[in-house]
Amino acid sequence: MRLDKWLFYSRFFNTRAKSSEACSSGNILVNKIKKYNSSYNVSINDIITLAKDQKVNIVKILKLPKNRISPKDTKLTYEQIK
Repeated sequence: MRLDKWLFYSRFFNTRAKSSEACSSGNILVNKIKKYNSSYNVSINDIITLAKDQKVNIVKILKLPKNRISPKDTKLTYEQIK
């Protein structure tokens, strides 16, 4: 699954365009490596570091959803590390 889609489906961003922009700006790390391309394919167990609004989130991907999930189910797609 594309990195920007996973970020959007998991509700880290309100729109896919914003998630794609965050990938391009270098605010997203995958397994501690900068991935500037929003089309990078993420996998289960990848570690995502996300710098957003002066806050850093580190999460482990647990699931690759097929569409945007409800807010109450977001914790099913990732495990919060920090």
